[in-house]
Amino acid sequence: MSSGSESVKNKVKRKSRWGVAVDLKRCVGCQTCTVTCKIENGTPPGVFWTRVIAKEIGKYPIAATVFMPMRCNHCTDPPCVPVCPTGATYVRQQDNLVLVDHDKCVGCHACVVACPYDARAIPEDSRGYYGATMTSFERVAYNRRPAGVVQKCTMCVHRIDKGLRPACIETCPPEALIFGDLNDPQSAISKVIARRENFQPHVELGTDPNVYYLT
Repeated sequence: MSSGSESVKNKVKRKSRWGVAVDLKRCVGCQTCTVTCKIENGTPPGVFWTRVIAKEIGKYPIAATVFMPMRCNHCTDPPCVPVCPTGATYVRQQDNLVLVDHDKCVGCHACVVACPYDARAIPEDSRGYYGATMTSFERVAYNRRPAGVVQKCTMCVHRIDKGLRPACIETCPPEALIFGDLNDPQSAISKVIARRENFQPHVELGTDPNVYYLT
């Protein structure tokens, strides 16, 4: 897919600020990003790092449904970081990604409560979708996401560090998701934000989220 794409190769070596722009005029609510995220990251039952909500706008006979993909906003000033008592939730300095060190997380739920975007979850166990018996994929994937510790969107940091875009961006059929470096004025995301009307979710809270919705 070419629209909104850009190579991220070599950019992780300098100070970046990764972000996502969501084109609300393109999103059709297909949930491909939701399914792709679960496959890529192996999240357990009931845990969705990316989800799509439907919002009704207007009134009959002029009404429409707007689909809004939701995720961790990797805020510039994330409220989840200062409340973490162990330092498990932190901001990666080279690119402003908000990540979690599972070895330090004690599952206290402080960050879950602090997040205004409902973007964090703490699964209580690592059961498979079919009960106690897990598939081969689940046995491998769930070992990376232990139960009792917080989980959230990582912006597919494992892909970014290899010069790739997040999985949800790669697979979006209508190309409604644009990923890039907000610190680079020549990036696709910076250009589209400059020319299109947009909003950031709950910007009034002072979190400065790095997800933008194009209207």
